[in-house]
Amino acid sequence: MLYAVPVEATIANGRVVKLDTAAAEKMPGVRAIFHRENIGKIFRSTSGPGFEGICEERRPPFEDDVIRYYGQYIALAVADTFETAKAAADAVRATYVEGEAERRNRPQGGRRSRRGCHDVRHAPPLGQPARRCRCRVRERAGQARSDLCHAGRDAQSLSSCTRRPRSGKDRRLTLYESSQGVVNLRSVLAQMFGLPKENVRVITKFVGSGFGSKLWPWTQCPLAAAAARQLGQAGETRGQPQDDVPVGRSTAPRTQQRVRLGATPDGKLVSLQHDYVYQRSMLDAHHEDCGEATPFQYSVPNLRVTFGRARRNVGAATDMRGPGRVPGLYATESAMNELADQLKIDPVKLRVINEPKIDESLGIPFSSRHLLECFELGAEKFGWSKRTPEVGSMKRDGLIARLGNGWVLVDRRTIPRRGERPTAR
Repeated sequence: MLYAVPVEATIANGRVVKLDTAAAEKMPGVRAIFHRENIGKIFRSTSGPGFEGICEERRPPFEDDVIRYYGQYIALAVADTFETAKAAADAVRATYVEGEAERRNRPQGGRRSRRGCHDVRHAPPLGQPARRCRCRVRERAGQARSDLCHAGRDAQSLSSCTRRPRSGKDRRLTLYESSQGVVNLRSVLAQMFGLPKENVRVITKFVGSGFGSKLWPWTQCPLAAAAARQLGQAGETRGQPQDDVPVGRSTAPRTQQRVRLGATPDGKLVSLQHDYVYQRSMLDAHHEDCGEATPFQYSVPNLRVTFGRARRNVGAATDMRGPGRVPGLYATESAMNELADQLKIDPVKLRVINEPKIDESLGIPFSSRHLLECFELGAEKFGWSKRTPEVGSMKRDGLIARLGNGWVLVDRRTIPRRGERPTAR
C-alpha cells in the first residue's frame, strides 16, 4: 500500500510557471511526484440521464497549468508512508504568475455576475428569458427587512484508496471511497479512464458525515486511480491535514440575501421580495436556488424572487448540508420573526395566518402539507403558551432560556421517482 498527498496551489488566480520536484523526488521512500506532464490521460466526463455522470468539478485534475482557486491540486506526492508523502508534498516548490483574484467574502454584483429575475408564479427554466413581477402595495402597516450573509460550509474530503489495477484489455479499477453516490461515482470514473462501467467497482464501507458533501466525485478520486495506474500498485490519497480547509473541497457557496415583507396590521402578508446573490467558481455550473421554497412558502398576493451569480476564484460548490432552499428558508424565516416582533403578533400565529391552501406558485394542491399540525403539536410539547417574547425574560435553572420556531420542507417536484422520466416545460 502506497500513500499519496496532493500539492496545493498557494494562490487563488494565476498560472503555474514551474514545478521544482527535485528535492522531493530524492527523499527516501518517495515513489513519484505526479503532475500534468506525467500523470497520464484523464478524460473529462459528461453528465448522462437521471443522476448519472454528475460531477461538480468537471475539470480533470492537472488538465492545465491555470490556477482558479486557492488549494487547487497541482501535483501529487506518492510514497511508502503517509508521513513521507506529506513531507515530499511540502518539499515541492511552485513558481506562479499571479493574477488578481476575485475572492471577496461577500458575493456582489458586477461585470462577473449574471443577474436574473423571474415572476415566481410562472418561473421560467434557468437560463431562459425572465419576466418581472411588479409589486405595488398601497396599504402596508407592517414592514420587515432582513439582510443576511450566509458563509459557505466546508468539509474536508476523506481519503480515496485503490486496489492494484490490471493491465491490458482487461483493465479494472476498484476504488474505496466514502461516497453517498457509488453508482454515479462509478459512472464518472469509467468515463475519466476510458473503462467499461462493469470494469469499475466502487466500495463504500462507511459514509460518516456526508450531508451532501460526498454526493459527487471530488479530485482525490481520479488522482488515486491515476497514481495506481501509473505505478501499477494500490495506493491511498489523503488531503493535506490542516485547520483552515481550502475552499476547494465540498463547499456550499456563500450567499447574500435580502428579504422584504409587507403586511396588514393583523399580520396578513401583502408582499414578499426575496433577493439573493451567490458565488460560483470560475468553471462550475452549480445553482444555489435560495428562492426555491419561497414561491409556495406563504400565501401572498405580490411576490418577487431575484437572483444573481458572482464568479469567484473559489472551488466548485455543492449541496453541503443542504441545497439552496435551506439558507433561503433561514432568510425568509428570520424576516418573518422580525415582522412578528414589529406587529406584536405571536410568530407561530403569524405563520398560521399566512398558511397557503394550495401551492400558489403552480396553482395546484399540495401532495402533503401538515405544517399546521406540526405547529400545534410542537407548541403543546414545548410549552409555547408560556413563552414571553421579551429578550432575556425567560429563565431556567438560572440561565436565560429562549423558545423559537422554524421549519423546513422537501419539494418532491425536484426528485423524480425511480423509472420516471422527468419533463420540463
